[in-house]
Amino acid sequence: MLQNILNIVYPNLCLSCHTSLVHTERYLCLGCQLQLPETNDHLKNENGVEKTLWGRIPFERAFSFLFFNQRGITQKLLHELKYKGNEELAVFLGSTYAKKISKTAESHKIDAIVAVPLHISKLRKRGYNQSLAFANGLSEQLGIENLSEFLIRTKATETQTKKNRPERWENVSSIFSVVEPQKFENRHVLLVDDVITTGATIESCANEIIRTCKCSLSIASIAFAA
Repeated sequence: MLQNILNIVYPNLCLSCHTSLVHTERYLCLGCQLQLPETNDHLKNENGVEKTLWGRIPFERAFSFLFFNQRGITQKLLHELKYKGNEELAVFLGSTYAKKISKTAESHKIDAIVAVPLHISKLRKRGYNQSLAFANGLSEQLGIENLSEFLIRTKATETQTKKNRPERWENVSSIFSVVEPQKFENRHVLLVDDVITTGATIESCANEIIRTCKCSLSIASIAFAA
C-alpha cells in the first residue's frame, strides 16, 4: 500500500521516454529496453572496439555493451550516471551485461575485474566512480574478483570531451599506477571503463597494468562511440 502511494506521489519513470514504469521494470520501460543499441561485440571477433585498440595494447578480447549516439538512449543513461549520481543504475547495467557475456568470460577464463579509476579530487566532487559501479555489477553477477582498489589514478586530468586524439592521449599519459602488482600476476583481467571513444584512457591504463604485472587483459565498457 505504501509503495503504491509513493509511486503516485513520486512516479517511477522511464529514463528515456519518461512513461511510468510497471513494478517489473527498472530504469527503462520494456519498449525502450527493446530499443537499446546493443553492440553484441562479445559475439564478434574483430568488432569496432577491438579495431580501435589494435596495435596499441596487447589484449585478448574487447567489447562494449551499447553503441553511443548523440541524443539516443545510451546518452540519456550516461547522463544519469555522470551528472545525477545514479550509482544503482551503473551496478544494474553491469549486472545486466554480465549475464550477456558470462559464456565469453568463462571461455576466456577471465578471473578478475578492475575499473578505470577516478582521481581522488574528481571522486570527491562526483561522489562515486561510474566505471567502478559498473565493474561491481559485473563482478557480483559473474562471481569473479574485483581488484579495482589496487589501481589508482595519480594525476587529475581535464575532461576529454573536446580534445582531439593526440590531445586525449597526452592528457592521460602516465597517470595510472598499480598499488600491489602481485594481485594481478598470472590473472586474466577484465579492464572496465564507462565509454570508449578514441581509447586513449584505456590504452594508458592497460599499458601501466601490462608494464607492471604479468597478466593478460580484456577490455569492456558500458558504451562505445564509433
